[in-house]
Amino acid sequence: MEEKRLYEIEKRLSYLERFIEDLNEVVINQERIIEALKNEVIELKNKDSQSPLLENRPHNEKPPHY
Repeated sequence: MEEKRLYEIEKRLSYLERFIEDLNEVVINQERIIEALKNEVIELKNKDSQSPLLENRPHNEKPPHY
C-alpha cells in the first residue's frame, strides 16, 4: 500500500515538474514578444515625432483655402 502511494506521489511530482517547465517556456516566449512590441512602439513613436504633419500649429487654425 505504501509503495503504491509513493508511486502516485512521484508520478504527480513528475507531472508538476513538466507542467512548470511548460509554463516557464510560455513566460519566456511572452517576454520575447513583449520586448519586440516595446521596441516597435518606440520606433513608431520616433517616426511619429519626426512627422512633418506635427508642426507646432494651432489646432483651430483654418486651412489656407478658406
